[in-house]
Amino acid sequence: MKVLAIGAHPDDIEIFMYGILSCFKKNGNEIFLTVATDGSQGGINVNNNLSGIRALETKKALKNLGILKLLNLRDGNLGYLSNDLIKIKKNIEEIEPDLIITHYEKDYHSDHINLSKLVKQVASHYIPIIYCDTMMGINFNPCYFIDITEFYKEKIIAIRKHESQSPERFVNLIKLMNSFRAAQCNAPLGTYAEAYYYEKSFPFSDIRNLLPPSLKIRPFHISQKNGFL
Repeated sequence: MKVLAIGAHPDDIEIFMYGILSCFKKNGNEIFLTVATDGSQGGINVNNNLSGIRALETKKALKNLGILKLLNLRDGNLGYLSNDLIKIKKNIEEIEPDLIITHYEKDYHSDHINLSKLVKQVASHYIPIIYCDTMMGINFNPCYFIDITEFYKEKIIAIRKHESQSPERFVNLIKLMNSFRAAQCNAPLGTYAEAYYYEKSFPFSDIRNLLPPSLKIRPFHISQKNGFL
């Protein structure tokens, strides 16, 4: 199966999708990675060469995960030019993926929101799409949780490759997010999970057969003395 991840900025795939993509790769699927914008407006120190720096960081971070494509669309303005839709459509058509992973349309960042809408406009009627978590889960109600504990350290290493972005702030946030998503399934401490959402639509009303097994919920046990444990 071909799995295509489309992130708005350099480091989005690493932050929001790295775990599930690693699971797909382990299971023998082909992984394709697309970064829509050049990232030139990101980071504390914006300079004329930032897009080049971020491209190198992305290549280092994702070199072992899949086949990378940088579209180099305008950071901070994604979706405002007709050419954006054309490039995204062409990228999807060239790969012909069986599944797409991208941002959720109620995300916090305009580029994430617009990318989600563009991908949905291009592909939702013939390719199933799952949507990744938002930063700290704002406006996001997931229906699928995947255990990424096996790949958590690799994910953190990949995030830290983005040195221009002061990556420790994202490392700390991701530790909180992925721990919380695991805790929602009553997983033990030290477990990390990514959360996703998909909209049921014809003919993709049930796509569980395409996805890695979801995180197993650890059941509560009843104690006569203390009640639920």
